[in-house]
Amino acid sequence: MLRKTLFVSTSLAAVMSLGAPVISAQAGSSVLPMPSDRAADSYAIYSLLMPGDTFNSMSPEQNQRWAIADTTVNISDMNPAVPPEGQLRAPRDHPKRFQEAVRDFEARKYERIQLTDQFDLPKPHTLMTADDVAQFRHARTAVDASSSLRSSFTGYPGINFFSQVFFSSGHTAALVFMNNWCGRLCASGQWIYLEKHDGKWVRRSGITSRTS
Repeated sequence: MLRKTLFVSTSLAAVMSLGAPVISAQAGSSVLPMPSDRAADSYAIYSLLMPGDTFNSMSPEQNQRWAIADTTVNISDMNPAVPPEGQLRAPRDHPKRFQEAVRDFEARKYERIQLTDQFDLPKPHTLMTADDVAQFRHARTAVDASSSLRSSFTGYPGINFFSQVFFSSGHTAALVFMNNWCGRLCASGQWIYLEKHDGKWVRRSGITSRTS
């Protein structure tokens, strides 16, 4: 079993506000399809990280089903816009892999990727469009939100936003940004570094170490 390894250089969780301007930017910007050579590893990593540390701590009543934004966020959507090396530093055993993933981020940091339902998850889940996200946000934050709108999102802990996954050459290491949004003043974002060991992705930064 791989031992849990932490190498966070600054605060692990950065508060991130994915407000209406960000969602509008996603809706009006060019969105790329998931590259076929990245799909299998990307969806394996997304599935591994769901639902996130914030949502894992919620009660079962709040965590019956999961919501995922169907478009990835880019560096412009992050508030604050922290690059991966702003939160993480390279592990001592594999610094080259980490730096290769950082270079992939630098080359692709302004891209947004359209996600499709290729997740392997143990709970029901919904891919939310920008309009769905806006309704969810309204239900959670607006004082005038109707009871029927609020009830339509019962059982969801919040919404998961992902960046695209950035890889080292050979796809032996990866970086991804994940944000858990659950309401006003309830959001946490973090960069996560992973490595592939024996064909399985292993999370090497963060609070827990899991494989998929």
